[in-house]
Amino acid sequence: MRTITDEHLQAYQEGGCLQKLFDVIKEDPALSFEIRMNNKVMIYYHKDRILTISYFKGKPSIDTLSEKYYKNATPPSVSFEDGDLIQTLRDKSQLRQYFREAKRLVGSYKAGVEFEVQQNIALGNRSFSNRFVVVDMEWQLPQSDIKKEERISRTRIDLVVVDTQKNDKGENDVYLGELKVGMDATDGKSGIVDHIKKTNKIMSNPKACAVLRADVERIIRQKAALGLLEGDYTGLNLSDTPRMMLILAYRGNEEKEALKEQVEKAQDEAKAEGMAVPLIVWHNEQIILDV
Repeated sequence: MRTITDEHLQAYQEGGCLQKLFDVIKEDPALSFEIRMNNKVMIYYHKDRILTISYFKGKPSIDTLSEKYYKNATPPSVSFEDGDLIQTLRDKSQLRQYFREAKRLVGSYKAGVEFEVQQNIALGNRSFSNRFVVVDMEWQLPQSDIKKEERISRTRIDLVVVDTQKNDKGENDVYLGELKVGMDATDGKSGIVDHIKKTNKIMSNPKACAVLRADVERIIRQKAALGLLEGDYTGLNLSDTPRMMLILAYRGNEEKEALKEQVEKAQDEAKAEGMAVPLIVWHNEQIILDV
């Protein structure tokens, strides 16, 4: 269950002990604030978790960047240890310094072209006055209580998206969005056709669909309370079964034409799987200068 307690939620709001930390996170468009299980919030940068916030019995605790990012480098200098935590949480300059250092280490560890596009899509679709709203990034189906032989492999989803326009049944579709940037990410186990198969396993599993719907409802409510989503969501009537969305980012007509061939394969695979044809969204990554 992806949710945080009311007490944890209030800690990010006016006068709360996590308010300054939240302000620093919210002002940085490169950071993603995501509500997770077990009353935790995780902060992501380039698909990498750089901070985990827990809150129990009125007290926060912070887990920082994994040591794997600085095996051969200097770790972040800002301390979130128990003795320093309260002072650190009161000092925005220290908090900003931590994120600068953590992002630098992640950037050195791996490239994040696809995540930058993913992050920008999320930032541009945060209002319920838009057609689509990105509710969550890197959503994953919890399966700890499911027998190993019954688990669905590789359930992480790039973007969970809600359609603010109702469908023919009077419902708001929930989309499992997969992002592909260029032709480098269309083959193999992370390719488009493979994602069709993976997503269909979630869509055809009633328990997975119920978990997703409940997560989306809670995340919308809590992110809206924190100002991370804008506008009126009270009229939403979420569908019980999600659909798939393919977001294809291209850099020039040649790449777009090549991606169109992949789309045809994806549509054929969807038909073979007996699932609804994915909604295709095109995104031009080129920046055209104009005055």
